[in-house]
Amino acid sequence: MSARTRLPELTPYARALELIARSVKPLGGETVPLEKSLGRFLVRSVKARHHAPRFEQSSMDGFAVLAGDLVQAGGLTPVTLRIVGEIPAGSRPTRRLQAGETIRVFTGGRLPTGADAVEIVEVVSVQGDQATFSNPVTPGQNVRQVGTEYRRGDVILPAGMQITPPAVGVLASLDATSVAVGRLPQVTVITMGDELVGPDEPLAPGKIRDANGPALKAALQSLGIKRVWHRRVGDRKAALHASLAAALRRSDLVITVGGASVGDHDHAETVGRRLGIEFLYTRVAVKPGKPNMFGLAPDGTPVFSLPGNPVSALVGFHQLVKPALRLMMGGGDLAPQAIPAVLGVTAARIPARLEWLRGNLEPSRDRILARPVSRQESHMLSGLALADLLAEIPRGQGEIPAGDIIKAYLLTWGW
Repeated sequence: MSARTRLPELTPYARALELIARSVKPLGGETVPLEKSLGRFLVRSVKARHHAPRFEQSSMDGFAVLAGDLVQAGGLTPVTLRIVGEIPAGSRPTRRLQAGETIRVFTGGRLPTGADAVEIVEVVSVQGDQATFSNPVTPGQNVRQVGTEYRRGDVILPAGMQITPPAVGVLASLDATSVAVGRLPQVTVITMGDELVGPDEPLAPGKIRDANGPALKAALQSLGIKRVWHRRVGDRKAALHASLAAALRRSDLVITVGGASVGDHDHAETVGRRLGIEFLYTRVAVKPGKPNMFGLAPDGTPVFSLPGNPVSALVGFHQLVKPALRLMMGGGDLAPQAIPAVLGVTAARIPARLEWLRGNLEPSRDRILARPVSRQESHMLSGLALADLLAEIPRGQGEIPAGDIIKAYLLTWGW
């Protein structure tokens, strides 16, 4: 490590998220066809254009009746009504139900005028055009009343909500053929290191494959981001300067990987500052991923500089970059969500940093167990590939014993 710089203070993880939330802005909206909206975020709330249900309908296959006709119905005193028709789902009743009559109805079918209840078909005895009932019914029984799900003008889907398959169904039921969603960002990933080679290049002595580029490109694509560029540069300042300058011209967000520490070949901060990037933090109090940087270019473009170790880079992406992308895409300020879990092993604390152990969830009786995987070093990408959570070990002295409750972040690479 060069003595040219004094190490800056470590930024707590919560503070880093605050700085990101305060600095990153939504990209604005665009209108897409409903069938292409899955996974996107609503830029404005969706209100109901009509009541749901729109009309009184049966919730069961059965017989529409007037409840008053069956007040005396019982096992010893059955009541027989005349069947005067049936109403399949999707058809319109053509007559008003009168006292002493019943009409066969089906689930979702419109209730005939005059009817106020439905008796299920399983408990009705039918003989020709006669239906015999052995139980009384109450008004509204097995009837879906108008507006019980929502009423015209109600907010059904709030702004910032991600569009899921049920949401697509709701939008379709509201007659929507298109929907306003947050715009997808264009992202450039720059991986650095003289030792890195691409998948088609010869692997000479001392060289390693660039795993970070493909992994981060895949992480971005798993969020629905389609326009992702990847450039690989060596450890020369000039090469990084040219690539970063080009990336800032064409991208909504830029990620550099490697060169974020303070060694003689770590140029991300120096080159970034020459291009006018204002870094809001340069080291984060976490493990893995202490040499994490975040800043804004002169035009407001967010720039993240992640560590070169593959685990550190991907964990940093998941815990820091992903929340920024959600904000840009219209999903609002939502920090990574943790769940309580029982630590499966005794873990040592680090005095100055919290640690995220890669692990797996194991259901155990009435609790959720977080058990770390065996390969925890920041270069051991296979350990992260097998993990489905990050078990958070708070900073401090001593150990956290197995059995203590901790926070666990689910490793959800999609939204």
